[in-house]
Amino acid sequence: MTQIHRTATSPIARLQQFFHAEESPYGLALVRIFLPFAAMIPMVQRFFVVRELFSTDGTSQSLFEFYGWDNPLPVMVPQLAAACYGLMIFAMACAIVGWQTRLSFCVGVPLYIYFNLLDTVGTMTKYSVIASHLLVLLALSRSGTVWSVDALLRQRRQGKAVTAVPPRVPVWPVRLMQVLFCFVYFGAAITKIQTEAFFSGEQMRYWMLSNWNYENPVGESMAMWTPLLLVSAYITIVWEMVFGFLVWRPGARLIVLAIGAAFHFMTWLALGLYIFPAICISGYLSFVNEHDVVRLRRVAHRLHLPTRWPGLPFRGIAQLLTRRPASLPLAATWIAAGLLTAVAAAEFEYRLDVYGLRTGKGPLPLRPMEQEAAIAMISDNTPLREKDKYFSFDIGTQLVGGQLADRRREYDYGDVIIAQCNLNPPHEDLWVEVLLQDDQQRTIEQSGLIVTRDQLYANFAYQTGNALLPGRYSMLLRSSGKDISRRTFTLRGDPASLPEMGELLTN
Repeated sequence: MTQIHRTATSPIARLQQFFHAEESPYGLALVRIFLPFAAMIPMVQRFFVVRELFSTDGTSQSLFEFYGWDNPLPVMVPQLAAACYGLMIFAMACAIVGWQTRLSFCVGVPLYIYFNLLDTVGTMTKYSVIASHLLVLLALSRSGTVWSVDALLRQRRQGKAVTAVPPRVPVWPVRLMQVLFCFVYFGAAITKIQTEAFFSGEQMRYWMLSNWNYENPVGESMAMWTPLLLVSAYITIVWEMVFGFLVWRPGARLIVLAIGAAFHFMTWLALGLYIFPAICISGYLSFVNEHDVVRLRRVAHRLHLPTRWPGLPFRGIAQLLTRRPASLPLAATWIAAGLLTAVAAAEFEYRLDVYGLRTGKGPLPLRPMEQEAAIAMISDNTPLREKDKYFSFDIGTQLVGGQLADRRREYDYGDVIIAQCNLNPPHEDLWVEVLLQDDQQRTIEQSGLIVTRDQLYANFAYQTGNALLPGRYSMLLRSSGKDISRRTFTLRGDPASLPEMGELLTN
């Protein structure tokens, strides 16, 4: 049998080098510091409702039950749920500072995933799924070998001379994090390509104008800039498609990551997303390598920036741990502190007494709902008002991607006036009319068309003729015989500037 010798330039060898090369884990350390911090923000806020969301006293809705399966996860009694929840927060905090990093992740990550799976309605979201994958990879990595309490304690034991050179570890956890983002973005692009409303800007507009997440006043201001929405939609698609191909190129890496960071920053400003962009930008730190850190250090020294301040909390914790009894191992210290935190969390939740069980008056009674509100929720047969089927109505002269790109109130002879109505989904098939009226609301011309249930907008185009006199006019949107909205405009100029036309307007 002839043996095939693979050279260093063969695809298999390059693939092995890609996953099994060794470098200093600075990128992993940055992800370890920032990712658990971002993931814990909503989890800490939910500590006060542990009893309702994650215990037998509440109404947990696990992912398995959401799909109609039996829940294989045990639902704990309130005291145990609070204790485990406090232990999770403690373990993640220890992972951030890098004290017993591997042990902290091995305890905190399963609890984080467990509590997310136990509350599909509110706790499990898209960002928590991404965070769970990244945290699992952090648990399998050696992210605590630099910029951590563990590294400082090892330095104290072995001396600065031995630990002067940063350790080098296999890069496969970093590569898996990077590949994860490539697949996430590529899958998001494939989903958006099949969504027509995304390319027309309507989907983004509805999101910007809503407060489904948090308040987003910047998004509300940007929502009516149709050209910006359309351009942003196409840029997003192209960027998500090429991310996985360009992020590995040395010349394009920083550009692609900068666009991604700006994209997620804009989701915070325009859509009211807070935790999701924080999770994604924290994951971007996995693309930081040792050469980037060397460049940043040179810049910091050139600008005389204080580089020791970020490490003060780590050095303070390390100094505190060195004062423990020599006979007490670090792992035992961590376990004792974790158990103490769990007991304190259970006691704190007990004293919260969210149901009023220890007030001496029995549990708090349920407040009865108003009868009218209950009837409306159970069987509300109130028909939808015709005007509520429409989102907006405006006039302009230019369309971009089917959407009105400008909104004008003054027109010259020869301009094409485009009247556009946007509808709120879902809606039935509609007969929609647009009437041209003078300043006394006398109808000069009208036209109509059928807007089917799958359409979200309709356009009406009018060519101004020279038979109209200069003055004020209006476009009236009418649906099912009911007036919905009116937009006034001014026609200016000289009618004689156009050749004589046989009709006033042509639709």
